[in-house]
Amino acid sequence: MSPESNTTVHAVDDDETALEVLRLMLKSVGLQVAGYTSASEFTETFVHDRPGCVVLDLWMPDMNGFEALIRLRQRAPTIPVLFLTGHGDASAVIRAMRLGAVDFFVKPVNSGALIESVQRWVQHDIKIHEAMRRREVTLARLAKLSSRQRDVLDCVLKGLSNKETARHLGVSPKAIEISRAHVMEKMGVHNVVNLILDVAGCLQLEHRIDGLQSCLQGDDCPSLISRLGRDST
Repeated sequence: MSPESNTTVHAVDDDETALEVLRLMLKSVGLQVAGYTSASEFTETFVHDRPGCVVLDLWMPDMNGFEALIRLRQRAPTIPVLFLTGHGDASAVIRAMRLGAVDFFVKPVNSGALIESVQRWVQHDIKIHEAMRRREVTLARLAKLSSRQRDVLDCVLKGLSNKETARHLGVSPKAIEISRAHVMEKMGVHNVVNLILDVAGCLQLEHRIDGLQSCLQGDDCPSLISRLGRDST
């Protein structure tokens, strides 16, 4: 079973004929398609519970594509959105991109280009969903760490050695060795690199990679683990 078999492309267009043509085009390459003729209904009911993307008509009577995208971002901030319209100009393209659209097509559309873009962004969303799944696993593991183990993990992220961590926390290096081993076990990793990568993935998804970079550079910074811990509660 291919990864795309568990994905959905959401097509929104008030023109039922155009919507059916788009649906058949995407189904011809094995994509699952859900069609909507009302932008307001789509934005009110959409749940981003599986990977995919949205192909959104720009000019619709109940709600234009810009308004739909703004509302959609409140429910699903990461899903890729492509615009497809019969009437588009440079200002519309610029506004769409500023609102977070990933591509813009004008009818009559080049079917090959549209399919390629949809497939590319579906693959992108598959990766985002997998990253979010890993984030949830990491947060669940972080929640199981004791206060001392969180302190030790903070020191690991700052690049401190066992001896430096021991001095910083006022305990023996042996105690740090034991705590560090427990951290690795609870986090389900076998080396420090994977430990840092797992925590970095959480921070990136929350736009907090700058804090991790500062810690890795040895700068003084607030407890990353405490912040992530609060997010998991």
